[in-house]
Amino acid sequence: MKKYLSIAITALLFVAVPKFAQAQAKATPTTVAHINLDSLLQIMPAYKAAMDSAQGYYNELEQVMYTMQLELQKKAAEFDSLSKTLSPILKANRQKELQDLQQRIQDFQQNAQDDFTNKRAALLQPVYLKIQKAVKDVAIARGYKYVLDSSQSSLVVLYAAPTDDIFNDVRNALKIPLPAVKPAPAPGGK
Repeated sequence: MKKYLSIAITALLFVAVPKFAQAQAKATPTTVAHINLDSLLQIMPAYKAAMDSAQGYYNELEQVMYTMQLELQKKAAEFDSLSKTLSPILKANRQKELQDLQQRIQDFQQNAQDDFTNKRAALLQPVYLKIQKAVKDVAIARGYKYVLDSSQSSLVVLYAAPTDDIFNDVRNALKIPLPAVKPAPAPGGK
């Protein structure tokens, strides 16, 4: 009985091992590509427009903050000059006004920072979605299973072969022209 069992196991191994090896050979290798998203963003007109719009909004918020701080400084200087002549109740009232204004400034500063962050994210979301779609389309067309960001800021990829860089394919999919190459300065600094 043991003899038949060992013959059956041996026969099974002779049949199963080659089938398993064939299945492994037929399995497609995992293909990975990379793209430098920072470089792509720097040449995208939509990214520049979104960042310019975000900066304009930031400048507006900064101007409001500056005006509020000027008002606080003006009222504080006025209080300092009049404090010796004010009655205790008027002095306490003015101090309360200054504290309230200072609190409003702090609240505005926090709310403005949150609002700016949200505004910037909303402006950049369509840009990132457009890139994501282009990367996906190129990856599918070229047979890649994974695409990693090889930007210095992401620190996701430690090494990337230039043959698997899909930057130009994605740039072309987004219809972004190559940036103009700046001519090298002439010898002698002229």
